[in-house]
Amino acid sequence: MVKTLFGQVKQYKKVSMLTPLFTALEVFMEVLIPKEKGLSNVIPYFYIFLVAGMLISKFSTQKMIDAGKHKILVVISLVVLFITMGSYFFMATAVHLLAAGFLLGIGYGILQPLFQSFVTGTTPGPKRGTANATYLLSYDIGIGIGSFVMGMFQESIGLSAGFAVTAAAYVIGGIIYAAYVDRYYLKLQQKQQ
Repeated sequence: MVKTLFGQVKQYKKVSMLTPLFTALEVFMEVLIPKEKGLSNVIPYFYIFLVAGMLISKFSTQKMIDAGKHKILVVISLVVLFITMGSYFFMATAVHLLAAGFLLGIGYGILQPLFQSFVTGTTPGPKRGTANATYLLSYDIGIGIGSFVMGMFQESIGLSAGFAVTAAAYVIGGIIYAAYVDRYYLKLQQKQQ
């Protein structure tokens, strides 16, 4: 069982390399930045806007995901997330926090099902459960590692500046996607046909 798990992690780690970009967001951003900026009373509404963005992106992009138009969706989501994270440096109002939550939901709502379709779409039927479990395991590991690294990093420069700097991680993720993940995905997809 352990040998199979390690084999699956090795095969699907390419897709999950972008996962740590989202992990620190889940732990720090929704609570600590609003407190630092005096916007704590808006936090519950942040989640409503985040979920609304995720729902809109899910319903509006699912047909594109099913049609295999993943390149444009990755570019759109990374650009939206880059702008959103960069804007945290200038955050000062509740409206900005809510807009950032909505845009974060759109970007994340595109990438999460897209990554899952990468994993399940390139895996033979009998192995899809293992592939999905491996993807979700790597996501959870990324949450732990991302939170730890971002916590150490942001302690020295502050939360707003730290999250603005993470916008660069989306650029790096985009480069990794363009240079490696896209070709790897297409190769696996062609192998299945």
